[in-house]
Amino acid sequence: MSDIIIRIMDQDEVQTLTRMLINYAFSPSPPLPTHEAWVHDMEIYGTDTPYVGVFEHGKVLACAGVTALTQNIRGHLYAGGGVGAVSVHPEARRRGIARSMIKYIFQHLYEHEIPTSQLSAFRESFYTRLGYTTFTLPRIARFSPVALQPLLKKDLGGSVELLELAKNVQPYLDFLQQMQQKVHGMALFAPTRSVKDRQSKHAWLALARVEGRVVGAMTYKITNNKEDMKVDSFWYENVQGRYLLLEWFARHIDHANTIEIRLPSYERPETWWPDLEIQLSSVAADTPLLGRPIDITRLSGMQSGPGQATIAIKDEYCPWNEGTYSFESNDGKLHIERSTHTPDCTLSIQGLSGLIYGTHEPQSFAIREWGNPSPQVQETLLNLFPPQEPYLFERF
Repeated sequence: MSDIIIRIMDQDEVQTLTRMLINYAFSPSPPLPTHEAWVHDMEIYGTDTPYVGVFEHGKVLACAGVTALTQNIRGHLYAGGGVGAVSVHPEARRRGIARSMIKYIFQHLYEHEIPTSQLSAFRESFYTRLGYTTFTLPRIARFSPVALQPLLKKDLGGSVELLELAKNVQPYLDFLQQMQQKVHGMALFAPTRSVKDRQSKHAWLALARVEGRVVGAMTYKITNNKEDMKVDSFWYENVQGRYLLLEWFARHIDHANTIEIRLPSYERPETWWPDLEIQLSSVAADTPLLGRPIDITRLSGMQSGPGQATIAIKDEYCPWNEGTYSFESNDGKLHIERSTHTPDCTLSIQGLSGLIYGTHEPQSFAIREWGNPSPQVQETLLNLFPPQEPYLFERF
């Protein structure tokens, strides 16, 4: 690969060179979108999403976008780099091109002091080898709104306002930012892309208000009269917000046969109301969601349980992470610093990713070849990093 050059593409290159690669990889083709249509689509991402290109003898072989975002990890917001549109020309596949490009992205994020990375994977095992850990998948809940009819007779102490999302982005984004403070794993794009991304969507926005304050929000489309109401996001600050939104569904009994909602895995919609006869399924299993630390030294501040552990970390793809660290809880916050003490155990970066995001128990690490902490150390790690269910939310 001595003739391979990997670099950030300029805007003209993004608008011309990515069209074939990304659409060949992710869209029905041919035909490709027109150049004008592609330029319009790419302008949504703007400077918040630099694109990396892989070139050989001046020809582009692969590309990937790196979207600026923030992510809640155990109650603390961290900058992140959302890796998306990873596309490799067929003639360049099976040559390690994608791996080299992702390694370049890790270096780019590290140099820009961005401590985490997130993605939706084309193949989960490929990215777990690069240090990512798999999140629980969102769920789809489907039910008829008929069972919610009794809510129409209740005084819920608020109201729901119906708006077009594209023309009313800011109140929705304001509420999402409030929710992000509470939801582990929740990522939001940087402001410019957040606004443009929502302005490009054809969706209704329903805001549940109590005394003028937003306590719930959802975005949805109605496919056809007497067909589905597809709810892409469903957020509520409290129980009152939830039931105001559910009462809004009841107002569509004669309009939509089925409500379909995308939900975090921790939600329990089957308990919301009797006789809903909810059908639950995972979002398409071919798009697993993953995350990983890029710079361990910048991860102090997240909520943690009691305890202290000294861990030696192995990280082939982010070598600056290699070394021994002290992980200690101070007043419920995790403090991380490099250590010269003898480590209690050695973990791969995958093991640390699983602990930080709360997705994998340390008892499984030996089986997965992520390390072999003793039973006593496993207990300490579980105390420091109680299990969690991260919900990424943004899709890229």
